[in-house]
This record gives sequence, structure tokens and C-alpha cells, in this order.
Amino acid sequence: MRRTAAHVRPRLLAATVTFLLTIPAPADAQIDLVDRGGLRIAVGGYARWLALGHDPRSDVAGAGRSLFQAGVGRLRWTARGGGWLVELHERLGARWSSEPLVPTVLGFGVSAVPTRWDLESVLVDRELLRVAHDVDRLALTVYMPLADVTIGRQAVTWGWATLFPVADLWSRFGPYELETEEKPGLDALRALAYPAERLVLDLVAADRGAARDASVGARLAVSLPSGDLYIAAAKLWRELVFIGGAALVLEEVKLRGEAVLPRGLDRGGWHRPRVTAGADWVRGRWTLSGEFHYNGIGTDSFERYPAVLLDPRVARGESYFLGRWYAGAAGGWSVTDRLTLSASLLGNLLDPSASLSPVATWDLGRRGRVSAGALLTAGERPYGSKGSIPTLPSEFGAYGHLLFAQAGIYF
Repeated sequence: MRRTAAHVRPRLLAATVTFLLTIPAPADAQIDLVDRGGLRIAVGGYARWLALGHDPRSDVAGAGRSLFQAGVGRLRWTARGGGWLVELHERLGARWSSEPLVPTVLGFGVSAVPTRWDLESVLVDRELLRVAHDVDRLALTVYMPLADVTIGRQAVTWGWATLFPVADLWSRFGPYELETEEKPGLDALRALAYPAERLVLDLVAADRGAARDASVGARLAVSLPSGDLYIAAAKLWRELVFIGGAALVLEEVKLRGEAVLPRGLDRGGWHRPRVTAGADWVRGRWTLSGEFHYNGIGTDSFERYPAVLLDPRVARGESYFLGRWYAGAAGGWSVTDRLTLSASLLGNLLDPSASLSPVATWDLGRRGRVSAGALLTAGERPYGSKGSIPTLPSEFGAYGHLLFAQAGIYF
């Protein structure tokens, strides 16, 4: 019965998206289906389209340019009553490529999906085309005097860093992910408590597919007049991790730093830390951020990049970088109320190699948004023979160049 229902849902989502896109969006970008007697049931969502062209800049035999298109529709269902909230998010996604897609943990659009119960229904699965329906949120939140408790598929975020996150270990986006409207949902039990003024206690227990990999953690944060502090500890997969962060606000500038110290449970011993230090500046229509990063998972030699790629922490998205020392910057300029220009620059300091990602975004108001941009890289190209594992003399030099355009309609 569950399998039959899973195949009906994509048809319902597609029909509902088609209907919703033909009517005006209300001011709060949601449509109330029921609102009486203390019960409110509402629906909202979006439809997005992406097209890109990729030049691999590779000296590997057989590597050539390719085209890629993807579309996604998401419905956000909510039901709210006195002291409780239910959220259900459905995704219907389709992607087409001119060349077969090769599974990878690096590059464009490769954010690792958290280990979770399989609620996906694959409708089409061919070499160049894939269409699937998935449930990305399914959670119940109960608001109680001691804590707000959420059980089910939900988003969990720890940490502040934007270019090189180190504390966001439950699930995180890759550095070149365009579908960032919603973070991948994690199957977890979470409690948010407020034991005293300015204090927040965050408790998380997550299913990782096997009992030995179950993950639990606690984070205590305090908000101060001139900044913020937090400490956290967790058992994540087969590691114990100890995390700390501090931020200091100085008028227009915010200074911040975070560090993660892991200890293995299987082999024991302390692993190299991961540290990010950064600063943010905001003035009027301008924003600017800069970060330095030490990646303890990475290596100081490109010859050992293949070994880092096989590290399970990279495969599950704890890090998307191969090297050890990095610097990055990101900035934005709101040219008008509608037009925003932004860019990010990431650099591997030991290769050396770098990537530049400029983006122009035109806001259509509550109805939608369009943008265009690129991923431009510098560094030595990968080389090797067809059918063999290529040699990567630089990290970002292996990404190639991308040009992309995307559009989104919201309701």
C-alpha cells in the first residue's frame, strides 16, 4: 500500500504545481486551505529550472563539453494547531544531460544527501534522463514549556561559517550547489530549550542507518551584547567531536571563529582539527565576507588527493575540499531593489588553484527570481588516459568552467 501511495504522490504534486502557478500569489506566499477553529492548513512552494554548459578543461582523453538541464518543483504543506506544527515537503525533480553523469563528491551540484529512510520514487531512470519524487520534510513539532521538540525529517544547522563550514556536520551544502532554497532533511529527534535568558540548548539525535552509526549531540549557545559564544559535543558516525565558536561584533564588522576537534572511535586517537576564522562587513547595499580555513581532513600533497576522495567523511559531506589550507572571499552589491550582483572566490593555497563564481540576480518580487552566472577556475588541469583514474595536480583546476542560468517561480 505504501508503494502505491508513493507512485500517486508525484502526479498529485505535478497537477497542484500547474494549478498554483496560474493564480496570484498572496502576500505571505502561501495559500490557506483551512483556517478555522484553531486549525490552519496551508500550502506554498516553488518551481525552479536550471541550465548549464560545462567545459571540463581537462587533458584526460575523451573528456568533452556537455550540457545539463534540471527542473524541480516543491510543495510545502503545513498544518498548525494549538501548540503543534506538522510540515511535509514534496519534491518532484527531473534532470537531463548530454553526457552520462559520473557520480562524484566534488564539483557542481554534489551536496551529499544525509543517510535517511528511503522515501524516493524513481519515475524515469535512464542514462541521460532521471525523474524522481521525494519527501524532503516530514516532521511534527510540539511546543512545550520546557522545550520545542521536533521529530521526523527536518533541517539541522550548526555553525556560522559560509564559505568553509566546519561545525555544520549534520548535513550541509557543497560549495557550488545552486539548489539552496531548502537544506536536505535529516531524520532526527531535536529539542530546542531556553534554560535562561540569552541561552539556547540544542539537543539532536539522528538516525544514520545503523545502530553503531547513530549520532547524538548537544550545543549550548549564549548571546552576549557584543557577540555570541557556543560549545558543542557530539558522537557523529564513528567519531567524537568537540566544537567551539566565538563571534565579536564591532559596529559594521563581525569577527568570528570556529573549530572542530575529532577523535576516532574505531582506531582511537585524535584527528587533525578543522578551523575557520572569518570576518563580515555590511554597509548599506554592500556586503563582504572573508575566511581562512584549515582542513584537517585534507592533505598537503596533490599526490594524495585520491586517498582523500575515498575518506568516508568526504563521501558523507563533512568536507568538500581535498587540500589543507584555504582562503576565500564573498561579496554582494544590491544595485537596485531588484538587481543584485555577487561573487565568491575560493583558493587552495598549496596547489595553488582557485575558483571565481560571479552571479547576477534579478528579483521579480514574490512571484519569482532569475539569475545567471559562472564558475571560472584556475589551476593545473587533470590528465590521464581514458578509463583510468585521472591525476589531479590541482584541486580547482579539475572543476573546469561552467556557465549557468536559472529561474524560479514562487507561490
